[in-house]
Amino acid sequence: MARKQKSSAQAADANGDEQALADYQKELAHYLQERIKPGLNAGAIAMLTRSIARDIAEQEAPAAPDDGEATTDRGAQTNGDGPAPDFEADMHDLQAELGPDWILRFSVHGQNGWLTAEKHDASQHVEAPDAEGLVKMVNAVNENAAR
Repeated sequence: MARKQKSSAQAADANGDEQALADYQKELAHYLQERIKPGLNAGAIAMLTRSIARDIAEQEAPAAPDDGEATTDRGAQTNGDGPAPDFEADMHDLQAELGPDWILRFSVHGQNGWLTAEKHDASQHVEAPDAEGLVKMVNAVNENAAR
């Protein structure tokens, strides 16, 4: 009788784990559908991709710990202030990559979007449709200034 109860408890735990994983997959699919919209311009795709990757990395898929209970940390915050909005965090990350002498801006007009970086003293100004292109141009300007 005790074996049958233990076997039933293990089966219930396994079914609970499978259900938690299925729920996680549904939630992830819904999240991606909300975040990825048709008609994104090339400049927004790179930033959105980094933002989504960071969000997913912070959220672990449900797993069964040694005691058999399925848990998730989906509501956990890393600090008392809560996480910064995705776009703002991405812009801060990109500005840090450019360096302290650069001011970063994101502009939108109609369906077009672009990034602008300007030296703090306004001696240099570069624009690019995406973060990768902007970083390359800023690096080139910095290399020329060092010569």
